[in-house]
Amino acid sequence: MGDRNDATRATSTGGTGVGTSTVTESVLGQLPPRDTTALVRGVRDRLRLAITLGEIAPGSRLNQVRLAKQLGVSRMPVRSAITELVSEGLLELAPGGGVDVRILTEKDVKDAYEIRLALEIRAVRHIAEHQPTWGLNRIEQLVAKHLPQIGHYGPSDLLAADRDFHMTILDATDNQYMRRAILPVWSTVERAMVQVLHFEGVFQNAWDEHLGIAEAMRAGDADLAEDRMRKHLGTAMVELSSMLSGEANSLA
Repeated sequence: MGDRNDATRATSTGGTGVGTSTVTESVLGQLPPRDTTALVRGVRDRLRLAITLGEIAPGSRLNQVRLAKQLGVSRMPVRSAITELVSEGLLELAPGGGVDVRILTEKDVKDAYEIRLALEIRAVRHIAEHQPTWGLNRIEQLVAKHLPQIGHYGPSDLLAADRDFHMTILDATDNQYMRRAILPVWSTVERAMVQVLHFEGVFQNAWDEHLGIAEAMRAGDADLAEDRMRKHLGTAMVELSSMLSGEANSLA
């Protein structure tokens, strides 16, 4: 479960094995002055990243006073951010009071990836069939930008690049509800992805698959685009959920 008395355990998060960058500073540094709405959003995003990268350990109890001090804010934006992260499933209310970091389970990953499969398979088929100029160009630009450099990225950049690729696919459908539908599960997706950061070549292989998906969409081959996305996400779901299942069995 981790240390429930202190939710601010700092870690050094390694690269994927394909790069050498590490997280050397806490993501929970002080935020710059801003309006209330932006402040809550900033606190929420910092907390989400700290939980995703494991800087705040699964199962640990949040110390709101300490978090507010670390971020240089009052407790109000911390409380508001916590409420949002509870709704995302990253945090959970403890029976005896307080808030804990929710432990990621095998079922969480399978559920999140079922949503991804339903949305992203439909998205790539739509793009292949309708050939949106802006969307295809942007997807190809992202592949050209990240594929040659992915081995040099640290954890935060790896997650951000993958997020950009998949969110751009959803946006390219010109259906505003595609992105909205997937956002509630994305924190679970990234928490799962962090589990494989230390494996050699995982993200390089993922970006090779991104290239294949982009090529199929550009060629207008909807069946091939769908097949490649199904395999891309299906393989990830099986590998990530198996890892979490193995961790759970080792703790039993």
